[in-house]
Amino acid sequence: MDNQGQQGQGTYNQQGQQMQQGNNVQLSYQQFQEQVQRQQEQERIQAQQALRNVGLDGASQQVNQVVIELQNIGRELQLAENQLQMQMDAQKRQIQNIHQRLQQAEQMVQRSLSSMNASSQPSTAPFQ
Repeated sequence: MDNQGQQGQGTYNQQGQQMQQGNNVQLSYQQFQEQVQRQQEQERIQAQQALRNVGLDGASQQVNQVVIELQNIGRELQLAENQLQMQMDAQKRQIQNIHQRLQQAEQMVQRSLSSMNASSQPSTAPFQ
């Protein structure tokens, strides 16, 4: 299956978000997964019908069903990998933000200490 939906369903990017021309309609991951499962079920039914139409025996049908199931599992795995990658990227950004806040806090402490040291230093000007 490619990332093209059937007519009227739009196209999908790697994260499973529906993209339509001019509109940024986005499906949730769960909605996208349900839509993919419905499409896979339709494909399975069509494949079974095609097998019946050409008169393949039961064993051949079983082999074909296994092949279709393996393809479905591969697609599901790819979707799960995409979702995991998105989560990892989000966590990486979160860690970078925390690291940046930590560096800013350290700089504030250093400036405060420098300021305190400067104000507590005795003046070198002679007393008159």
